[in-house]
Parts: sequence; C-alpha cells; structure tokens
Amino acid sequence: MAVSIVIPCYRDEDNLAPLLERLEPVMDELPGEAELVLVDDGSPDRTGARAAELARTFPHALTVVRLARNFGQHPAVFAGLGHARGNVVVTMDSDMQYAPEDIPLLLDALSAEYPVSSGSRANRRDPWSRRIITRALSSWLARRTGTQLRDFGSMFRAYDRRVVEQMLLFTERHRYVPALVAWLGVPIKEVPIRHAARNEGGSRYRLGALLDMFLDLITGYAVFPLRILTGLGLAASFLGFVGSTAFLVYRVAVGSGGAGTVSAFALVFFLLGTVLLIVAMLGEYVGRIYTEAKARPYYLVADVTRNRGSAAAWRSDRESRAP
Repeated sequence: MAVSIVIPCYRDEDNLAPLLERLEPVMDELPGEAELVLVDDGSPDRTGARAAELARTFPHALTVVRLARNFGQHPAVFAGLGHARGNVVVTMDSDMQYAPEDIPLLLDALSAEYPVSSGSRANRRDPWSRRIITRALSSWLARRTGTQLRDFGSMFRAYDRRVVEQMLLFTERHRYVPALVAWLGVPIKEVPIRHAARNEGGSRYRLGALLDMFLDLITGYAVFPLRILTGLGLAASFLGFVGSTAFLVYRVAVGSGGAGTVSAFALVFFLLGTVLLIVAMLGEYVGRIYTEAKARPYYLVADVTRNRGSAAAWRSDRESRAP
C-alpha cells in the first residue's frame, strides 16, 4: 500500500457520500495503490453503517473502523493510524473544509529532509474567534516545542511511515497530534492549502472541549505553570506578612478604625483567591496523573470492516480493545 488517507468521522452520515465522491478521482491519480480509512468516532447517527454501505461500491481499498463510543478527534486519528497500511499516511477532517484535491500538494512536499508535511490555512474561513484561538495556541506550542509552524491547528497532514510508527509508541492518555509530532523533533514542511467555510453543522469543538484541549496543552507540555504558582505563592505569603505587620502597627499607633477593617478583608480575599488558583492548577496536574495512572485504553474498537478494493473482498474483525 503506497498511500493511506485517514479520516475521523462524527455525525457525518450525510457528508460521507460527497466526501467519497471527491476523494475517488484524487485517489485514482495517486502513485501506487491507495486506501481510505474511515473512523466512526461513536456517532449517534448512522455514520458507521453509511460508511460500510458506501464502501461496497468504492473502487479503492477502504477500511471502516467503528469505535465503541465517542472518544474524541485525536483518539479517532490514532485508531486510524493504527489500521493504516500505507508507506505514507495522510490525515484530514471529514467536513471538507480541507480540499481533497490538495492531497497531492502534501505528498509532493514529502522528502528525506521533510518526513512530515502540514497544510497551512492561508485564507482561513473560520470565525475570527477560532482564528485568534488557533493563533494563540500556535504561538504557545512553537515556543514549547521549538517547531516554528504558522498553523498548529491543521490536521491536514502527510506522514512518512517511520513517523507514524514513532507516534504509535506514545501511550499517554492526552495526545494532541500536532504537538506530539513537533515533540518528535522531525522537520515539518508547511504547504499553503485552500480552506472552505464550515458546513451548516458548525464546529464539533464546543467551548468545553476547547477548554479541555487548552488545559491539556498547558499542563501536558510544560511544568512552568507550577513554577509560576510557586512564585505567586511566595509573593502572596510576603504580601500577607507585610499586610499583617502594617495592620498591627496601625492598631497600636492609631487605634481602631473602619478603613483598617476594610483593607484587612480586601487582603484576606486576595490571599484566598491566590490560594484557590494554586489549588486549581495543582488539581489539573493531579488529574492528569490520576488519568495516566488508570492506564485505560486510548480507544476501544467495536469492529473493523475492510473492502479490499477491486477484489471486493470483505471481512469483519471484532476487537475488544486497541492501545
């Protein structure tokens, strides 16, 4: 297998037919044999069943991986990487914001010097709020990983098989694919790509999911927040000592007064807020340790259906778990 295209799907029952229609001519022109890997991330609709139906008439090799429940985009991507057989693996989203016709651009950018190519959304069609979030995360990850990319949020990428094998060695529960690849230290070549407006279904990342991802990136790739909290705690302790001394001198020299009481309460509330902030951040790190210590599977596979392409040979594999 020369090229594998991995696409995680969620609530894509109506998107699959036009997606495969656009992918078919692209795969016809790819060098060597190509396969498509669709991962149904526990969709509540008929995404998995619809993928299996379309695969029966799809002329290229197609694997449909159904996860036992909704695990999230990045576990679904890793499930697809685990079932992909190509020497080169392309990952992309299912909403067709990325143009399948740009896949050859990513493949042409791969070389011995650049084993990973990443699509950069030069004219991004997302709302301004999402563009600001992506720009902030890209700047943050560039500093923490030492990889200077303009668009860390892009999942439209091509990987050499060696990089995929390295990615599959990770066992942590919180994996953000672009950050993991940057952590590997492999050179990444960015390629300008087209970007379409999101369909009427809107973003699958709601505020809670974005917040979870942000906290994962903060606590998963740096310990400096703990150092900031240490400094903040020391500063708060010093401020509390100075304030207590000042209030004591005020009581002895001036006597009781309303202003002193109000200031004392203000200082107490400030120190209490500082302590709660420290406890909350420590809780995030402790929560990560708790999640990692349970060592649960990153995803669970319900079943796998393979269409071997022109031979139209099918088989279904029942799997209880995957790493």
